[in-house]
Amino acid sequence: MNKKLIKVTSIVTTFLMMAAPLCACSDKKEVTSDSTTTETTVTETTAETTIPDTIPTNTETEPTEPISDFVVNPLTGVMDMSKDNEGKRGIGIAVNNCQVANPSRGTSEASVIFEYETEGGQTRMLAVYPDVSRIPLLGSLRSGRVGAVDMCAGTGCIFVSWGSDTTAVPGHVRNIGIDWIDINNHIYDYGHGHTADDVPESKYCWYDSDWKTQRSQEHCGVSRGDFLLKACNDYGFDLNQPMPELFRFVEDGTAKMTDAEPCTELNVYFSATNDDAFFEYNKEENVYYKSQYNGKPQIDLNNNVQIHFTNVFVLYCPINTRPNDTSSEKHKDIHMEEGGAGYYVSNGQIEEITWTKPTPNDQIKCFDKNGAEIQVNAGKSYICIVDEDYYSKMTYTA
Repeated sequence: MNKKLIKVTSIVTTFLMMAAPLCACSDKKEVTSDSTTTETTVTETTAETTIPDTIPTNTETEPTEPISDFVVNPLTGVMDMSKDNEGKRGIGIAVNNCQVANPSRGTSEASVIFEYETEGGQTRMLAVYPDVSRIPLLGSLRSGRVGAVDMCAGTGCIFVSWGSDTTAVPGHVRNIGIDWIDINNHIYDYGHGHTADDVPESKYCWYDSDWKTQRSQEHCGVSRGDFLLKACNDYGFDLNQPMPELFRFVEDGTAKMTDAEPCTELNVYFSATNDDAFFEYNKEENVYYKSQYNGKPQIDLNNNVQIHFTNVFVLYCPINTRPNDTSSEKHKDIHMEEGGAGYYVSNGQIEEITWTKPTPNDQIKCFDKNGAEIQVNAGKSYICIVDEDYYSKMTYTA
């Protein structure tokens, strides 16, 4: 786990005895710089005071507490989270990922992203942030699915979506006891594009004014941290609950990987609709950059940054069209409770793993070939939840 070391500076006090008779007095002066604090005290003297042979000094070190504006982010294992957010819950929010809804906004600042298959072979993302108040302008937002609820539940976060699979999500949320905000009930000015400055406090989301002229309306929904924080408060959700550490994090680059092979390129097959979730390793930065849809870099439109991650997980489990689903959507059920095989990719290497998540509220646990829980390099993670039928379609190169 990355930690910042803060030097503790001794306070050195020097007593200077003055030769000339002085009336009783005292003075204290503090001089500060970037690295030290020196305190000088002139003590009381009398006419009988004489200069000693030596000047007494106090060189004892006073213990001080390390000071930092950041604490360890339980989603990354990195000291990159505001101290003000320590011991609080974050948010997992459903984000569109179909081709016409790219590029997205705000995804480069997520600590974790899950990608998963929905109806028609399209994929969506669950973007997870530790600090609700600091979520950037984010979108396009999309409706929730049961699988996304389960992914979010395991992180300890509040689940947010723009609508839902009404045949299953509301009941499932009640059954597992997760906090959920459907911001579809709080849209500002349905049908028209706006900026955040236009939106009143009573609303939590809106249609992006730029996108509204370029895309169909269903791919234009956005929100932002200050609005989402207000939504949490209005719903009465308690944010003062600590999130569990997502994985067994170790300092970046030090994770011990079992029977690992080199991996500089990785292509994950989700479906015939999205068959090229591509990750390319940058050795200098020690991260994997993501592309998709015929090799296009996956960009965050807020800052024009290609999203990238220290860790990539590919986790396989049964994914099926829901039995007896008479809706036109043909919703998918993701059976994460069955766990399965998978891969962990980091630091230019890949290892085979197995994983478990017995109940929706359980965390994902990953294990090496010997059955030991794996170490994970501290940093952001991209987690691909893939149909086990496509296990043989994933490829990687050294």
